[in-house]
Amino acid sequence: MFKLIQKLFGGPIMRFLTSEIEDSGLCDPCKQIQDLDLLMGQEEPIKHHRSWTMLCQSAESGCKMCDAFVQFQELKRFPGQVSALARDFDKDMSWPGTGLTLRPHGVNSLFILEQRALFHHPFREVVSVWFELCTSDDSSLNSLLRARHLDPSSNSGTCFKILAKWIKRCKDDHPQCSWSSNHILPTRVIDVGSETEDPFLFESSGATGEWLTLSHCWGGSVPLKTTSDTLQKHKLSIPTASLPSTFRDAILLTRKLGFKYIWIDSLCIIQNVHEDWTLESSQMFRVYANATINLSASAAHNSNEGIFQTADQKRYLSAVRTKLTCESESGGIRGEVGVRLQIGGNGPFVLLPEEPMHRRAWVLQESILSPRRIDFASTQLYWECRTSLHTERYPDSNDGSSFLEASGKDLYRMSPRKVETCVDLKGSANTDDLMSWWYAMLNDSYRNRGLTVDTDVLPALAGIAEEVAHRSGFHYKAGLWLEDIHRGLLWQPSTSLIRSKDEGCPSWSWTSARLPARDRRLALSHYAAGYRATILDVDVKSAGENEFGRVQSAALKLACHVHAFHDWSGTNVPIYNGYGGDFKAMRMASRYLSPARAVAYVIPPAGRVLCTLDVRPENTDSRGSEIIKRGAICAQIASFKCPDRRIHHCKSDDDVTERKNIIYGLILEPVKDGLDVYKRIGLFEIAEEDGLTEGWPPQELTVV
Repeated sequence: MFKLIQKLFGGPIMRFLTSEIEDSGLCDPCKQIQDLDLLMGQEEPIKHHRSWTMLCQSAESGCKMCDAFVQFQELKRFPGQVSALARDFDKDMSWPGTGLTLRPHGVNSLFILEQRALFHHPFREVVSVWFELCTSDDSSLNSLLRARHLDPSSNSGTCFKILAKWIKRCKDDHPQCSWSSNHILPTRVIDVGSETEDPFLFESSGATGEWLTLSHCWGGSVPLKTTSDTLQKHKLSIPTASLPSTFRDAILLTRKLGFKYIWIDSLCIIQNVHEDWTLESSQMFRVYANATINLSASAAHNSNEGIFQTADQKRYLSAVRTKLTCESESGGIRGEVGVRLQIGGNGPFVLLPEEPMHRRAWVLQESILSPRRIDFASTQLYWECRTSLHTERYPDSNDGSSFLEASGKDLYRMSPRKVETCVDLKGSANTDDLMSWWYAMLNDSYRNRGLTVDTDVLPALAGIAEEVAHRSGFHYKAGLWLEDIHRGLLWQPSTSLIRSKDEGCPSWSWTSARLPARDRRLALSHYAAGYRATILDVDVKSAGENEFGRVQSAALKLACHVHAFHDWSGTNVPIYNGYGGDFKAMRMASRYLSPARAVAYVIPPAGRVLCTLDVRPENTDSRGSEIIKRGAICAQIASFKCPDRRIHHCKSDDDVTERKNIIYGLILEPVKDGLDVYKRIGLFEIAEEDGLTEGWPPQELTVV
């Protein structure tokens, strides 16, 4: 057994990348792969070798298919899992119904060596190796097998044929994608000219036409830029030799795809003129939303790495490991297919791999707003429009449309509509959907992306916010929506937050945190709200002409019920606490509330309270006294009836699924004595059934 495992991790890599497998070179279980009628007619798994040891023995005996699995280089990343896999199968400890099996995935993808059952962990997946059968467009099997061979280069004629097919299909067959060639061009675009000419900067002066856009990482090195000094020179010519590789590739792509113009931020905005940058950044929504296609240099860390070179760096993972002859007797067809292997995955359509550009906050709106997008990822090409998602491996399959929601494209499946300017407790389902989409976008897509400049937090979302406003009729207030502001105020930082250096962002908005908040609002968006505060005014002064961009100052005036913040003094009251969401719910366990971890608070009389402060206090031994001394108060904002699955609002372990009214509010600290002006410092939750909020006096106050 040891020698077999040693063989798994020690043999030559990818020995059989393109070796032909003759029928005589296959074991009986592997010969089943050749029978497409058997594979297509089976919904239940087809048994393969009984154990991992038998698979290794088959490889040693000359089965090239088994050997391709055993020698698969990606398995070297999982030595512990493969060893566990071998031990479990050999000891017959696998969960009933699992084993080394062939399982159809649609028509043409199968996986082998899947083990979901350790003896003590019956639903734990140890490792799975997928294989898929791929062919070419001119193969007799292309009607049965959707997967296609992957060209070694993303700059090949084959790839450009695929891109041309995607573009034509979208233009001819996708009415929802709204193809138009009559949009007004951006202020400046790059005229790519012909292959014998240098590109130049074209000032459109209101002309109409089609253009592409480029999404890219600037990286540590600053790419070629247009400044007040180079503007006139760039209008005459931008020498191809002076362009960084990514720009050069983008211009080549524009020409080959049959377009005349492309918009690149560093060249089309005068970078050292603040007025021009402010004006053009306010037009980002129209630049990307009205562009024909967005080209995404996803795999490049900077503009010098190029589109094609970085897009080719991991294409070997989808290379054909071996070939064999398959046939369908019922269809009367027979042909050669390639076999690709991969670790794990969700079949043919997986989300885009983690790439350098996907960590940029600015790129999110470029992706969401663009009606069509070609993503040059490190493993393959992706096409995404408002109707479908295609991959280079599956260029003609539309099964990826279900993944559009994860990318944000489902926003465009919501038709423009007006809603009531003030949403009551019976707010429309469509409105709820739109707000749920917004909170999910912030929570899942935006908060994990980086910004070089803190003051870009709102500009980087301005285009998306403008589109949401257009579709809903809602009013945007420093990152929150006036019509859903009660819910919008209840954000919570993922960690002890660092306040943004942008002094214009108010403390009541999530934009005041350097990293966007973990969104409690997403979970609350599914439940009916009861408002505990009246919004009297939201006064936001923009730093420029764009109401969706940077904020100079903002003040929220509201009427609500408040209570002075109190200390907790060693009782057995179940109080739960933390800093920036870093807390663990504990039941009547004061011994766990160590000063090094947290400080707990209670509002008398005794009851259940959870307080999370946005920033950890300097002195955690004070048990909140420093906050009390500064005159902190708790202000009720809203209540939600939602399933109580968290221990801190339950009287016993038996009622964790009971629906309860939970009151949410802000912890505020005065900033100007005697003027009722406060700033947010945290969030609190109280179970309404405890009666802790009864009798709180009303107060009008302002939060900045």
